[in-house]
Amino acid sequence: MSNQTEVQNASGGVSPSSYTIKKAELFPSNKSKPVDIRQMIMKMDFIESLGQPYIECVAFLQDAGNFLSTLKLNGNEKVSFTIGRKKQDNSETLDEKQKWELELQVMELYGYSRMSPSKQFYTLKMVSPWLMVNNAKKVVNAFEGTIASNIEKLLKNNLGIERIEKINTSSKTPVKGVYPSMKPMQAALWLLNSCYEESMPFFLYETCNKGIYLDSLKSMFEKEVTHTFELKPFFGSTPGTPEYYDEVAKRIVKFSSPLNYSQMSNTQKGVYASKVEMIDIFNKKFIVEEYRYKDNEKLNKFQPFSKNDEFGGIKLNETVDAKHYYISLNDGAFEDANIHTPLNNTIMKGEAQYEALSTNTMNIDIIGDFGLEVGNIIKVDVSKASSADQMDESKMIDKYLSGKYLVKKIESTMYEKFTQRLTLARDSVGIDIDEKESKEGEG
Repeated sequence: MSNQTEVQNASGGVSPSSYTIKKAELFPSNKSKPVDIRQMIMKMDFIESLGQPYIECVAFLQDAGNFLSTLKLNGNEKVSFTIGRKKQDNSETLDEKQKWELELQVMELYGYSRMSPSKQFYTLKMVSPWLMVNNAKKVVNAFEGTIASNIEKLLKNNLGIERIEKINTSSKTPVKGVYPSMKPMQAALWLLNSCYEESMPFFLYETCNKGIYLDSLKSMFEKEVTHTFELKPFFGSTPGTPEYYDEVAKRIVKFSSPLNYSQMSNTQKGVYASKVEMIDIFNKKFIVEEYRYKDNEKLNKFQPFSKNDEFGGIKLNETVDAKHYYISLNDGAFEDANIHTPLNNTIMKGEAQYEALSTNTMNIDIIGDFGLEVGNIIKVDVSKASSADQMDESKMIDKYLSGKYLVKKIESTMYEKFTQRLTLARDSVGIDIDEKESKEGEG
């Protein structure tokens, strides 16, 4: 299907999977007028992730107008997008809550092929434009102030980023240091390693919907649930009704997981216990501190391990020798705290909270939602793996797999319809692992 400018349902109306490319303009490097490439787009994939502070987009194009040579495309062009879903049938206006406005830059042009004399195909890989700016700069200056304020300066002053949605300033400890000849974004990520709010780590990421976020895991956990998605064997509403539209919009099309439950892995990563050894070269002291999992802040009510589990007679939250950290302190380097100071009291619990997110990972395929972002907290209701007619409807939900999840990654695909694959993470479960099996099904 070569024209994805507007995709609606079979009857021509707005459906949960419909989308409209309102604008897709490519700005050639030779400064000529922008070119509308909407008719060329066959498929687009967007990626946003908590693990990367920029957006990726891959667009597969069909070129029947010889634009490649005419515009002298060379892999550095700017592209402006407005994509969304209409408010209602027969409306030309996009829903403001279901709209992306993106300015991207071509990073690479590749995958050229020609199946017939009149058509050529190629792929554009696009990224947030400041990623290209980052590649051309270095920072070598001294810095001081809170970690969050210094990251904000790097984003605004060195990279020229304007589309910033949130800078969480809760990291209050002032620090001093010197950037050791790093690219601005690498310097920001270096600072991020020492940035915590109440021993919970920070993330620097960008979303298609709103832009750059610098936010803590604590702040994310405190958010209200933004979406609820369901995995059920049937629909309860009549097709064509508003209720059916809502059901389709929150239905999980595919549910899969590597599960990756491993108490050995969590123990090795220091999720439940660890030890830090610090050498204070200024005060000539050797300091040892220990961390044990106890009433940690978490997404769901119950901890992800059994109180009965042991390794060699040692409870999981007593295995302090399974993970060690080593820190060199120098209180005399500056009058105020240096860049490593925030790590003193936070590294063990902070890393435990971060690594705990890998306790359980789920992948769900859903109908696309332009308002969904990484960093959102969503609720997932999963029905039990059993025939619906064999159980009471009030007891159909699998409480072990269901519950709150953090959206860690979103892969959005625009082709014959708008779909998304979400990578979800959680550090806890919806029922007590030590609870007897017979109680799980109680309403």
